[in-house]
Amino acid sequence: MRRIAARLTILFLLATVAGGWAALAAGVGFSGSVGLETTFTPIPPLSYNIESELSLGLRVADFGFSSKTAFDLVGFRSQELGVSVELGPVRMADTLLFDPYFSRNALCLDTSIISVTLGLDLILAYTDPDYSVGAVLELSSRVANEFSITTLTGFGAQDLVNLLEGVEAPFSHDLLSLFVHLATFYGPPPVLSVTIVPGLYFEEELVRLEVDTSGILLSSTTWLSWTGFEQEILEFGYRFEEPKIAFLTALTVDDTFAISALHFVLDAEIEGVVVSSWTTFSQPLVPPIPVVFSGQGFAVSFELLGARITTETDFDGSFLFERQLVAIEATVDPVAFSSLTAFDAGGFSGQWVTASVTFSGVALYTRAAFDSGGIGEVVFGFTFTF
Repeated sequence: MRRIAARLTILFLLATVAGGWAALAAGVGFSGSVGLETTFTPIPPLSYNIESELSLGLRVADFGFSSKTAFDLVGFRSQELGVSVELGPVRMADTLLFDPYFSRNALCLDTSIISVTLGLDLILAYTDPDYSVGAVLELSSRVANEFSITTLTGFGAQDLVNLLEGVEAPFSHDLLSLFVHLATFYGPPPVLSVTIVPGLYFEEELVRLEVDTSGILLSSTTWLSWTGFEQEILEFGYRFEEPKIAFLTALTVDDTFAISALHFVLDAEIEGVVVSSWTTFSQPLVPPIPVVFSGQGFAVSFELLGARITTETDFDGSFLFERQLVAIEATVDPVAFSSLTAFDAGGFSGQWVTASVTFSGVALYTRAAFDSGGIGEVVFGFTFTF
């Protein structure tokens, strides 16, 4: 199987190169990017690891190609290859992943007709000790950016919400953008993908409805499996324009049709100051109380002396202080700087610092993370776009 995968990869690369040169020969302009990132990670007590990732992206008219290669002191770690083609309303994309051996091949087909999108993902993945095939069918429609419906049906595939960027409650995610933004300081975002399981049988269906009109916010996300109803998250709220303020309630119902979680979200912007908060009630371990207080968080963002300052304060289910985050972001062209400092009940718990400079299509950047025990990792990298 590995020999077959290697031959398919060689043919894939040859076809990609041939297609790219053919387009260039026809006089079609192109764009692309090249990047290299190196990560130094100490390994206590006296060792360390160095990992590098080389990325390449090319775009020629309606044809695109991407490549990511990772290796460390031990040797080759992973390779991801992607190619996409747009033919009118039809888009085709194929992604190959080796880590270090063949791990996944995903073929995606999408087409849009008026306001309706149809999609099909065919995925071949390694599921120890064999290979399995999964398929995901997508049907979605949006009307005037006010009403949308999305259905995802997985055969041999689970965790379909990862195709929606892992967002289980869309309006809560939007209103809590300050919390989401602070989470990006911790490093690169996780790679989200559906889980392939043995057997090409019906595994999961996700149905999402969204309504955003006249200030009214409504959404419903329902999970179904071959055994029936699994979970549903209901959101309902209202958004004012003047003053700019929004409030939302999210209700989670489990497979026993009992309320397992309740979330209250508030987001407001007054004179350039953005304030967001969430309050969560969840199902206790001991019934009969349906839900009890389980946590609360507050975030504030404002401009000060040309810098953007964002803070987050979290409390646990016992109403005790849990965490404090303080982020500072400043840009003085062509230099950008950001810093995130974290505190917990015991004091300082970590800091993440990023600096970058951009000129003539080249971006140089560095990131460092450390805590009370010392340096956690140091990253150096560059990206060149043309």
